[in-house]
Amino acid sequence: MRLILDRRSFMHMTTALAATLTLSGSAAMAQSGELTVWKFGGTPAEVEAWPAANDRFLEANPEVTLDYSFFNGQIRRQKILAGFQTNRLADVVIAFGQDIPEFAGFGLIQPLDELATEGLIEDWSSRIVPEIMNAGMHEGKLYAVPTYVDMATFLAVDMDALAEAGFDRPPANWDELREYAKAMTKPDRPGIAFPATTAPVDINIFEGIAYANGGRVYDEETGKVALNGPGMVDALQLYADLISDGSTPAGTSMTETNFRDTAQLFGQGRAAMWIGLSWLNTPWPVPETLNWEGFPFPKPAAPSGDYPPVAALMDGSALLMVSSRTENPEAAMAYLDFWTQNEQLNTWGGEPEIARVPAGTEAWTKPGLAEAWPNLVSSYDAGDLFEGAMPLPRFIGVSAVESALATAIQQVVLGQLTAQEALDAAQEAAQTQIDLLRG
Repeated sequence: MRLILDRRSFMHMTTALAATLTLSGSAAMAQSGELTVWKFGGTPAEVEAWPAANDRFLEANPEVTLDYSFFNGQIRRQKILAGFQTNRLADVVIAFGQDIPEFAGFGLIQPLDELATEGLIEDWSSRIVPEIMNAGMHEGKLYAVPTYVDMATFLAVDMDALAEAGFDRPPANWDELREYAKAMTKPDRPGIAFPATTAPVDINIFEGIAYANGGRVYDEETGKVALNGPGMVDALQLYADLISDGSTPAGTSMTETNFRDTAQLFGQGRAAMWIGLSWLNTPWPVPETLNWEGFPFPKPAAPSGDYPPVAALMDGSALLMVSSRTENPEAAMAYLDFWTQNEQLNTWGGEPEIARVPAGTEAWTKPGLAEAWPNLVSSYDAGDLFEGAMPLPRFIGVSAVESALATAIQQVVLGQLTAQEALDAAQEAAQTQIDLLRG
């Protein structure tokens, strides 16, 4: 398998300091006492690797007592908000970059610039890809340390099914996607599957498609929701068209099951193509007999939206943030510093995890990553991996807007409303919520 990309990254920042370099001034910091950490989401390999790394942290910081808890990533916003309201929020929360504006706006997390000792953030930056480091920024301040990002949207293709249908390359645009999906459909195997639950990841997958069509969920300049613009409507119509073509799984499997289940359909050879994020099927076992490759999701031949098309959206789901409720900021910062060291950042360099776009510059030199994703690494080395990419939608009220969008997606997938009708209703509901938040 291989992932074919053509985007541009900035050049690496100044030469990385030695991997063993520790927190600037950390010896003088009171790295002691109890430290609570909440982590949300992660691949199976990541979930296993994190506690092992925690053991290394405790060995290096014997005066710290670590209380670490893992939760499903899809409940993070509710859990963190509830913890803040009840004054039981962890010292460190490991959540998604998309959460930062809301968490910062509500006062849940604090700027790391105000906690860091002199030279600390510069030290972190020496080991982290600049564009990915920016994933932790909000309004000119650093609120979170990233370990990787995911990118949207991508297409997993069964190459044997592709060849069997008479094609020698992946679809290049939306029209070809529909053509391919119909040609690759069999009575016992749909041509394409995609997740359409209310999980945030499913919304992000759709947003990547819509933003490539010049859509937006929100207009930063006007402060208005933009869900029912042509870029969004036509992207949702693509979902409806794939269903009406008879190219998708029958029933409600795409809307009622865990988003991973549609990935499993592809992994088990029960769907010829699958729409997902950049990790595609790598987090889960795939039979060696399945000959598959990953590609950027095809773009529309003529984008119809009101905004510039975006090559890809990106966001990390393991960014470390320090709670505004913490009573032990020294230990919290020591924990963040620990995760900026190469030994930890290399977790995403292919040993053991190949499912993410690594934040650590050294991770890109690891043979495991190059073996799994040669085109990803060559694109990064060439400096074009992040060309035309931007972060996932990030603004106060994004939860409300994406909740309304999720409802609209399901209404269309289930055949209850047209794309325009569903997004008109979502627009009204989301704008009402934004207006309430803005007073």
